[in-house]
Amino acid sequence: MKPFEVIPVTNSFAAEIKGLRLKGGVSQVDYEEVERVLAQYGVLVVRNDEPMNDDDQEALIKKFGPPVMSVLKTKLEHQGGEKRPHFLDIATVDAEGKPLAKDSFEHLYHMGNLMWHTDGTQIQPPIRITMLSARVLPPNPPNTEYADMRAAWDALSDADKALVENLKAEHSIFYSRAKVGLTDFPEEAVKLRPPVAHPLVRTHKVTGRKSLYLASHASHIIGWDQAKGRDLLDRLTEHATQRQFVYPHQWKTGDMVIWDDSFTMHRATPYDAPHARKMRWSGAQELHPV
Repeated sequence: MKPFEVIPVTNSFAAEIKGLRLKGGVSQVDYEEVERVLAQYGVLVVRNDEPMNDDDQEALIKKFGPPVMSVLKTKLEHQGGEKRPHFLDIATVDAEGKPLAKDSFEHLYHMGNLMWHTDGTQIQPPIRITMLSARVLPPNPPNTEYADMRAAWDALSDADKALVENLKAEHSIFYSRAKVGLTDFPEEAVKLRPPVAHPLVRTHKVTGRKSLYLASHASHIIGWDQAKGRDLLDRLTEHATQRQFVYPHQWKTGDMVIWDDSFTMHRATPYDAPHARKMRWSGAQELHPV
């Protein structure tokens, strides 16, 4: 008997799971089933009347791998900000509930989430699993969109598959954030996040399925002319985010969404309203470089 119910959103991408108790921690049996279902669908939506708290979320993310700290947390530490190292609040308000200024470091950093990206490609080993919990939502919360990079790979022409299969791209958080005008990173953060290289195509270790591996952090194709490489990255991103590959998640307070970053790209959608919004992020790093 399965420990919880799995309700597919589509035939092969994104599923809602019911009956998974988050409060008080997830059992080993439940965790192993989550891993199995996650490898199949890529995005799991957990809707629960009794949402997990910080201790529950931290305990769960640690089951998936070593938790990571966002480079934004390095900046906040310099400012005397919130100290819990493995959480990041993607929010319209600061730790005291005050609206973020439009020109603040935090607001600009989060603006980068509006671009299609994959969490953690800017580190090595990259992030494997991301968890995002809805702590405070406005009356009409903006969606988060998820793209199935396996389906995007399957839909490529044979010529494009042959072109990209053995290529690597260089990734940097500073490249993606420069696109929104954010360059004011402390020296410590720059040292922590040197550029890294990742393949454009990955093979999932459990399912054996191939997928594209893209992100707004990808600056160029290694060994190619930079302009030519960026054109290819832009073309692949446009292909991979066609609506038939995308699941738009409509948030409800208390939702927990878990996704496999090895074959799932995502983006926030625009939100500019007076109501507060706070999402608590955590990510687990892969154990080996890719």
